[in-house]
Amino acid sequence: MTIKELLLQEIDNTPNDILEDILVFLQSLKTSPQHHPNTYRELLERIDYLEAIVGIRKGIDEFEQGQGIPAEEALATLQNKFNIPPRS
Repeated sequence: MTIKELLLQEIDNTPNDILEDILVFLQSLKTSPQHHPNTYRELLERIDYLEAIVGIRKGIDEFEQGQGIPAEEALATLQNKFNIPPRS
């Protein structure tokens, strides 16, 4: 799936009240003559949130298509890479 398709899918699964908040926020960015100090930070936070959602959706799609590696194998790889001791 492309990023655009994932975003559209996420929009379809997002409650209207949240979408309305996002729309108001985006409209305020376009119409506000002054840049508010928190606006840029809020925008970065929302972008970060959306990127996380897109990443999760991509991972779920890959899993459903049989791609990726089993969790035990992934955890073992991380244990070796970061010298994490086994659980006791």
